[in-house]
Amino acid sequence: MIDDAALWQEFAAESEEHLDAIERVLTVGAADRPAVDRLFRAFHSLKGMSDALGARGMKTVAHRAEDLLGLARNSKVIVDGAVADALLASVDVLRAQRAAMLDAQRDSPAPGELLDRLAALIAGEVPATPAVGTPAPGAEAAPPGRPLAALAQRIALAVPVLAVPGPSTLATAATLSAEARAIGLERLADALDAVASPGGLAPLGRLRRMLLLLEGEAGRPAGAVACAGPPEREAATLGPALAAVAVLVETVLAGADPAPLFAAATEAADIASAFGRDAMEASLWLVADLAARVGDPDAAALFAAQGPHIAERLRSAAEGGAIALRSGVEPAAEAVDPRIPAAFVDQLGAEARRRVIAALESGRVLYRLRLATGLDPDLEAALAAALAAEGEPLTSRTLLERNPPQLDMLLAGPPDPAPLLRALEAADPGRVAVQEFASIAAAPDAPAEPARSSSAPVTLRVRQDTVDRIINLEAEVRAAALALAEALDEGGGAEALTALESLHRRLPMGPARELGNAINRLRTVQEALERAEGRLAVGMRRLDDAVMEMRVVAVGGLLGRLPRLVRALAQSTGKEIELTVEGEEVTIDRSLVELLADPLLHLVRNAVDHGVEPPADRLAAGKPPRASLRISAARRTGQVVVRVADDGRGIDRERVLKRAVERGLVPVGLAGRLSEEEVFALLFRPGFSTAETITETSGRGVGLDVVQDAVRRAGGTLEVASQPGAGTAFTLRLPLTAAVQPVLLVESSGHPYALPAARVEAVLEAGQAAGCEVVALSEVLGLPGGLGPSGGATVLLKSNGRPFGLRVDRVQRRTDLLLRPIHPSLAALPAVGGVGVLGNGEPVVVLEPDGLAPAGL
Repeated sequence: MIDDAALWQEFAAESEEHLDAIERVLTVGAADRPAVDRLFRAFHSLKGMSDALGARGMKTVAHRAEDLLGLARNSKVIVDGAVADALLASVDVLRAQRAAMLDAQRDSPAPGELLDRLAALIAGEVPATPAVGTPAPGAEAAPPGRPLAALAQRIALAVPVLAVPGPSTLATAATLSAEARAIGLERLADALDAVASPGGLAPLGRLRRMLLLLEGEAGRPAGAVACAGPPEREAATLGPALAAVAVLVETVLAGADPAPLFAAATEAADIASAFGRDAMEASLWLVADLAARVGDPDAAALFAAQGPHIAERLRSAAEGGAIALRSGVEPAAEAVDPRIPAAFVDQLGAEARRRVIAALESGRVLYRLRLATGLDPDLEAALAAALAAEGEPLTSRTLLERNPPQLDMLLAGPPDPAPLLRALEAADPGRVAVQEFASIAAAPDAPAEPARSSSAPVTLRVRQDTVDRIINLEAEVRAAALALAEALDEGGGAEALTALESLHRRLPMGPARELGNAINRLRTVQEALERAEGRLAVGMRRLDDAVMEMRVVAVGGLLGRLPRLVRALAQSTGKEIELTVEGEEVTIDRSLVELLADPLLHLVRNAVDHGVEPPADRLAAGKPPRASLRISAARRTGQVVVRVADDGRGIDRERVLKRAVERGLVPVGLAGRLSEEEVFALLFRPGFSTAETITETSGRGVGLDVVQDAVRRAGGTLEVASQPGAGTAFTLRLPLTAAVQPVLLVESSGHPYALPAARVEAVLEAGQAAGCEVVALSEVLGLPGGLGPSGGATVLLKSNGRPFGLRVDRVQRRTDLLLRPIHPSLAALPAVGGVGVLGNGEPVVVLEPDGLAPAGL
């Protein structure tokens, strides 16, 4: 083997990246050509790297997989079914060979069974999965391995039938819709369903837009050129629609409600799309956008200025026949400064154009921002405030032809986009609203380029242990900074100076003068320390942000493992499951990835085994046979939210209670009085399971208690929502980092303790009724002393869905606690959840409320 540390390090990093990328592509589907190309390049790279290190076994497996993908690139096989399974098996073998190479620099031979399996697929001895559906009578056979091309061909042949309503339209559209939905083209399927319903030519226009997208993906015509019929039909349908829009433009100019104009212009745009009149369609979208924004001063001024011209051109086009319909409705000719972006020229009135020129002449830069529509009002307000603080919104338009529609905004801002980007990130950390942000300062007519700094960032590979040392050093510095802050705040320095000044006033002149000089020096030192602590606090916040960037990784690496698991479980249980993964770009603390790996696997297995019904049961319940499982991650203020939701049978409350009573967890008389939250909490008891039989993946009573334990170790919470017959959702709310946990500091028998802030319901002063069972912390921990029943304070906590009170001597404050590794013997204690370090450097135990709860709770 080659003795080159740098080469081995490069191999370790890049081989893992390639294997992860291959598995992600295969588990979500690789029927299109770009996906096949990505797979081919990844296996090719693995072959080259393994050959360079003398790993002949790895090279052989990668080479054979590359040969199979070469057939897929030539449309001779489909990367699905047996082919995809064989490639996933190759990934498993390559991972094992890679581990042997890294652990012992030992080459592992390629398994003969896998090589034979790949060879059989290459030779065609195992049939490849056919394209969805069969060719229409008289059509040439579509190239194998290209279901998109086959579907495009069948739709192209069926377009004449779809364009003319008749008895066969409904059946043809339904068949094609089912085929489109089978390969994941939901929007195309919806457009085909709309064509089958009575709706004139507008649905054909929407279908044509989908067909244009299909042609781009499939690489062959799909019937989008002439979707609605001959020119005579065009003049007879589009002409009257334009005339109606012209009349409504004039009524809106006279002060009428713009809603009918918006509806008529949208429908006319769909009809224009059906006949392939792109210029006319774009003009009608402009009219619809102005009608939608007529309440905006800029839009109202533009509509008032251009409205008469638009109405006149629309009427002329309607009366001029098919030839006149081919052109759009251009605004009245007007001199326009070339620095104004062409995409927004038609949206800007005279005053708005003046603001754009003024912004450019003052040295600012123009940016383009695209936002999702229909947002939460609070999110809209946050975005508006962020944009107003860092930039100047100039105009906007609604891209109605997008599905769903988007808001296209023109902004003026500083040359450096960083402040705008930070403001947008703060207002919309999960990127729910922001779809695109780009600079259009380079040239008015050039395509928008993503905003970037003047120099490209440099990426370095750093050893993981080096990163870990930096993170640990940052934790030490943070602890020292906290100690300084607490010493200044609670060390009694200000009180001591006050006492010295009081003494100074009572002393004779000579000693008073000396003490006064000393007090002045002490006060100067105190002020200098406070200024230094302020600067240190600012620097620590910046250092925290920088170190957090080193700690975080995209959650996609974690979520990317789940599609393959779902696929395997679905195959083994005979269930049909459609998995949707969202938020793969969300970044979380690397330590949280390690904590979340097993919980997510348990939740997914639980959803497939317990939540999702077999296809026959779903059909009997009126559901589609294919179940839906959605896994999502999102950033919220101060936390990361991970959700696993299915549309299965839901949690059977009576079944859970029956099993809990059988196991003695709940008395028979109390079972009927438990709340929904308390019933769901039973699922997290160790060893609890509702499964009647033990399988490979469930029924052993190991699962949800592991999930809850991991979430709580991370300082988070776990919520359950379920509706019988509609499904179940598990929501994990986690802090941004597992290294720092928000806690409530309390004191008992002279010792400080920490309670997880996420588990604290309320704090009651001495004498206030808790309304639930109360225990003393000193008694639970076996500490001497402690206050009587009426002393101290009571902290309300929750355990197993039920509240209880914890009486303590004193509640100190809420703070962020720096966590430290915990010794296994201490971690085994039921009431101990972790160990942290206070600002003064003293350790403090983080208590686990479940271990403090009264017996039977």
